[in-house]
Amino acid sequence: MKTLIVCFFLYASSVAIAQNCKYKINEQDKFTGKLTKLTKSEKVIGTFYTTGEFSVQKIDEEYAFIFNYSLSSYSKFDPYSIKKGAPLILLLENGETITLNSADDINGEKKTTIGLPPVYSCLLTNVSYPVTKLQLELFAKSKVKSTRFYRTESNGKEDFIDNEIKKNNQDDIQNLVRCVL
Repeated sequence: MKTLIVCFFLYASSVAIAQNCKYKINEQDKFTGKLTKLTKSEKVIGTFYTTGEFSVQKIDEEYAFIFNYSLSSYSKFDPYSIKKGAPLILLLENGETITLNSADDINGEKKTTIGLPPVYSCLLTNVSYPVTKLQLELFAKSKVKSTRFYRTESNGKEDFIDNEIKKNNQDDIQNLVRCVL
């Protein structure tokens, strides 16, 4: 009887997790037969000057984190870019760090919002960071506490931004990871 109860709770918890999954894409490609999943983005970084949205992609047995990042300022600045191979370092609550590298060169899109004063923004969209299934399993076990996001300024200087992830956003990242495992 105890075994039956334990099995029921394990099943119920896996169903509860699956019910939190929201996908932008969840289908089998009719030409290749590969299963493709892309979770809907979750806002995981939100400060006065930065916003970061995060989703997880699975194509067959290949995985990636997809990141959309917005940087804003009241001072005019040239857009940033992400160079192929630029690191994204994720600090887990268990103290481990995992470094992922961007798959492509991404040029930021400049946007100006008219106002007093005007707000200048740089949008970096669809930045893909390939991740292994083993790394995803680590993310499923230990939440992401902090990120270090590397970027390149228009003058070629590389720098980074550190962001602490709020507790509820840590749960969101972990749920997104579980949605593709």
